[in-house]
Amino acid sequence: MVTEVVAGERVEVLEESGGWLRVVVPDHRSHLDPRGYPGWVRDDGSLVENGSWSPDLVVVRNNRAGLPLGALLGEDKGRAVLPDGRPVDVEAGVLRRVGDPIEIGGHHLCLRLLGLPYRWGGTDSTRGMDCSGLVLRVMQIRGIAVPRDAEDQFASAPFRSEEGWERARAGDLVFFGEGGITHVGFYLGDGDYVSAKGEDGGVSVRKVSEDGYVGFARYGRG
Repeated sequence: MVTEVVAGERVEVLEESGGWLRVVVPDHRSHLDPRGYPGWVRDDGSLVENGSWSPDLVVVRNNRAGLPLGALLGEDKGRAVLPDGRPVDVEAGVLRRVGDPIEIGGHHLCLRLLGLPYRWGGTDSTRGMDCSGLVLRVMQIRGIAVPRDAEDQFASAPFRSEEGWERARAGDLVFFGEGGITHVGFYLGDGDYVSAKGEDGGVSVRKVSEDGYVGFARYGRG
């Protein structure tokens, strides 16, 4: 698995071949393809064709419906609906309108996910995420679009620096790797950061000094 879409996210089908669909995910930006993150999905009916889909609501909290953070829903007669038109019943405070700001910092949102399992390519807060998938979802629900992978998240940041992590602010993204960027997390302050890391089994707090620090970046609304 290279990336993962959640309910309401759009994929574009480029090709059909032997029971598989070659697709790109426009909202998962990547240097691999200017149209979106490329990959293949099984042609098993799991995708819904809805050419008029224009989501109104985004999931920003855990909920009884089991929808992951970042899931996108429509609105019909005052009710939240999935792309196939099925209604969804969630608690108050779970949804916000697409584009409305959320004031809580990304690092604080990550702390709510401590213990979430690590899954390579994962972006689903109900099943597990990888490091850049965690950043993608947390920034998404804060109304900030970032690329899918860690190296692109650093390269695309409006402000980025290879200065020491002591210059970073709480809420900045901190990047790690040897010979290239391979890991990312949110800086918490005092030399700590939160991320999804395979060797820790999931979302946890680590010391910046434990890993091969490369630099930090800032997208705003830290």
